[in-house]
Amino acid sequence: MPLVAGLDLGTSSAKLVVVDLDGTLVAEASQPYPTHTAPGGIVEQDPDQWWSAACAVLGRCGVAGDVVALGLTGQMQDLIPVADGRALRPAMLYSDTRAVAQHRRLAAAVVRWEARTGNHQDVSAVAAKIAWLAEHHPEVLRDAEHLLLGPAGYVAWRAGAAAACDVTTASTTGLLDVTTRSWLSDAATEAGAWFEQLPRLVGSVPGDSLVGEVSAGAAAQMGVRAGTPLVLAMGDAGSTTDGLVGSEPGDAYLYLGTTGWLAGITPATRAEPSAIHSLVMPGWDKRLRIGAVQSAGSAAAWALGTLLPGRSFAEAEIIAAPRLRLVRDRPLGLPGLAGERTPVRDGDLRGAFIGVEESTTAADLYLAVLTGVAMGLRHAADAMGIRQGRIPLVGGASGSHIWRQLLADVFEATIVTGHAEAPGAHSAARAAADSVGLRHGMQPVFDHGDHTETTPSDVHGDYQGLLAIHRGLYDALTPAFAQLAHARSGRDHTARKGTP
Repeated sequence: MPLVAGLDLGTSSAKLVVVDLDGTLVAEASQPYPTHTAPGGIVEQDPDQWWSAACAVLGRCGVAGDVVALGLTGQMQDLIPVADGRALRPAMLYSDTRAVAQHRRLAAAVVRWEARTGNHQDVSAVAAKIAWLAEHHPEVLRDAEHLLLGPAGYVAWRAGAAAACDVTTASTTGLLDVTTRSWLSDAATEAGAWFEQLPRLVGSVPGDSLVGEVSAGAAAQMGVRAGTPLVLAMGDAGSTTDGLVGSEPGDAYLYLGTTGWLAGITPATRAEPSAIHSLVMPGWDKRLRIGAVQSAGSAAAWALGTLLPGRSFAEAEIIAAPRLRLVRDRPLGLPGLAGERTPVRDGDLRGAFIGVEESTTAADLYLAVLTGVAMGLRHAADAMGIRQGRIPLVGGASGSHIWRQLLADVFEATIVTGHAEAPGAHSAARAAADSVGLRHGMQPVFDHGDHTETTPSDVHGDYQGLLAIHRGLYDALTPAFAQLAHARSGRDHTARKGTP
């Protein structure tokens, strides 16, 4: 049976899976690579290390020579100028925020920038990164043959493919016009790039993600056969969703880690910039919508260390469990310790407790933080129009029984946890099979293995009456947070509404 491979080049490592056409895992490997950070918002990686990691995992899997197609996905919203088969400088990552002045200039100069891209644009936009490069290293921008926008595109190009970008990644950059389904040429020009430097868009039509074949020179380094088809799958947010739960309208999942989010597929509608991020899916007929809370696991860690010092998370669960049913007796909490993304985008917003009484305990406040995260995610679901009776939950905090119960009650849904390894790479492998016309039986990885289900308790109705009150707190406290930020910094924050 033919084998296909999926390679996910994430923020911290490259993950490879090799599967047969039934989806059975044949081999897997991973390889870390470092990130360089520096004051001033600098976050960079060396594209050569992406290439080395890709070659390393293919070399270690032991079956690379039998792979008939390679699909690639990875982090999005990066900037990699390339020429003559190499990167001209380190990649500026999606989290790089140095281009503050350049973003401000573009926001004033590009007509209806957010309306045409369908999303709010902040200092992390690739367009702003290009403008920074034009100002600080004009020779690099002048010499660049192409501007690549993620490690998947870079590794595919280095392996022999054309310079390309999938539409999902493109919709994170501030350079994709969702009204014309093409690059936003005036934004690119205003930033200082030539339109011809932008990569070819792929994924506009289902099945057009085949971007080239592995060259003879690259094959010798990668361990695959020369001529192996290269497929540029969706960027990591799309591939992870597709790999976990699928990519049909209504498919959704929750993630709880340092941050938290709800990601779900909806039919394509007119894009309006909002707190919910909207990404184009292949074919343009669907959208991946993501509602993120800025502080999830990080807020829980703060609450544990501050309210229950010296306790472990496991001990905190035991202490808080007797208070879990006392929904209406507990304060409400806003968990955003460093700004917020959902249900509002506000860099000034900070954490707050509302309704503290003499009888309030440390466990109540701890639960208020966890409940605040759950309610923030439910606000995202309401804004996205997603109501599911069964929602997968992944991430490091998914092991918390109390958090699972809070989510089940707040969402009035069964929360399902289970093993789901490398979903993005599995999705990329499936995209590879689809693009070369192979019939297969691959399914989302969350459909396999044992699951733990947490169903709503008999107090779930109490949370529903508090949701509107909780949502109203964001709007009611916005002026106070802005004034507090001004008082703390001594400068006007009224114009800064993006997250840090």
